[in-house]
Amino acid sequence: MRILLALLLSLPLVAERQPLTFEITWVNPPATRPAGVQHRVLKSKAMQRDVGYNVYLPPDYESSGRRYPVIYWLHGSGGNESSSLWIAEEYQKAMAGGIEAAILVFPNGGRKTEYRDWQPQNVWIETMIIRELIPHIDATFRTIATPAGRSLEGMSMGANGALKLAFKYPEMFHSVVAYAGSYKRLPLDGYFPGIAAEQQAWIAKLQQWWSAEDDVFELAHKNSARLGELRIRFVAGTKDIALGDAEALHPWLVARGIPHEYEILLGVGHDARAYYKRSGWNGFRFHF
Repeated sequence: MRILLALLLSLPLVAERQPLTFEITWVNPPATRPAGVQHRVLKSKAMQRDVGYNVYLPPDYESSGRRYPVIYWLHGSGGNESSSLWIAEEYQKAMAGGIEAAILVFPNGGRKTEYRDWQPQNVWIETMIIRELIPHIDATFRTIATPAGRSLEGMSMGANGALKLAFKYPEMFHSVVAYAGSYKRLPLDGYFPGIAAEQQAWIAKLQQWWSAEDDVFELAHKNSARLGELRIRFVAGTKDIALGDAEALHPWLVARGIPHEYEILLGVGHDARAYYKRSGWNGFRFHF
């Protein structure tokens, strides 16, 4: 018995987690830029490196002298600050249709980071956005530098990041719109049907690093009393692999009395352009 007890005590309590390696190009100027878009660089003290971002300024920005609300648009897995600038073109069309003029900021959130801080890899995405980029934007451009003038929006991994940051720092933001996010804790077996083998392997590693501080459900539960002033909207397509996560999040928020909008788009898969064609303007209106 003593020998068996000694053997049991010698075993690790938790299996050793597989290391994560983030291959990130931090500065990615766009090959072509929509009208009004500028590529810039933030000198991140947290990561001690330059990090690229794009900013869209409304057509009357130079002449109006007034301040504008800001939407921070978070890209999906595998993307960077220049991978979804067509969103700025969609916003231009929306403004022509009567939606309020706004500044759009496209941060580089790093490939596959889930918009989390990863200390061992010196990847501080949450810290960079919350403590460096937002103050930098407010100091550099004529923004409405209050929560009433600050919103988050994102697609896929960016939707997860947008909701996570909004739920963790609700006093900083007026609204959040999320498209096709994967919000639930990743499957313990690391398996998502229909996902390529390379992505399956990544998921299997990533789920070992789950943290309640980066979980949309846990943050909504923990901070439910602080979310009453935050405008929340999320959208899912009936053919999207992430539909189940949105279907689970909706009753979770209802049960905690957290006001929100939830829209389901029939026939839409995991395609950002399809989401914005069907519901993008609704999201833009929702912010203001």
